[in-house]
Amino acid sequence: MTFRFANIAGRSALIDPSDGWHDLEGVSGGEVSSDPTTALRNSEALHRFSAVLNPNAANGTLATAKVLAPVPSPRNSLAIGLNYKAHAAESSMELPEYPLTFTKFPSCIVGPNADIELRSEHGDYEVELVVVIGRKARDVPTESAWDYVLGLTVGQDISDRKLQFAAKPPHFDLGKSRDTYGPMGPVLVSTDSFPDPDNVTLTCTVNGEQRRMTPSLS
Repeated sequence: MTFRFANIAGRSALIDPSDGWHDLEGVSGGEVSSDPTTALRNSEALHRFSAVLNPNAANGTLATAKVLAPVPSPRNSLAIGLNYKAHAAESSMELPEYPLTFTKFPSCIVGPNADIELRSEHGDYEVELVVVIGRKARDVPTESAWDYVLGLTVGQDISDRKLQFAAKPPHFDLGKSRDTYGPMGPVLVSTDSFPDPDNVTLTCTVNGEQRRMTPSLS
């Protein structure tokens, strides 16, 4: 059974097909922690209890809930720069031979509806696929990579471009890690929700206008 996980006002929750949210500690009879970070360590339980959700017993609706980041305090938060050809082209930047990896400090992560505290006239945004690693991984072969992924969500990579390019090489981490520069959510979706998680498309709209579409990752 697939699952959709959310952080509702600091408590772990599962989302039913009607977008009702269910307090996970209550649904599980105390088996699963109310703390989102702890709950995410139990992938088996997330699948199991999602299969028995009763939409009529929901605690509330996702639309009216206080939704925070589904992964509020990850140990690490790594990002890949210049990973979309179209964005690299519009930025007049050369594609790297190897992935350009940088850190977005976990302190910048906020919920999907949080206000972004822009600190510069050179703010920018990029819709991103957020991949949540579900268990310890080291030297994982490419063909087994998805076995270590708990789920997917979406986020915005907010950047202060002036700060980012104030030095050579650029300050990717500083320019992208100001407070509130990592909105994420609203839900974390299990990878088995997708026929092919390598083939997804993301879109970004501003006031109803589509500004960017990110093609499939394959």
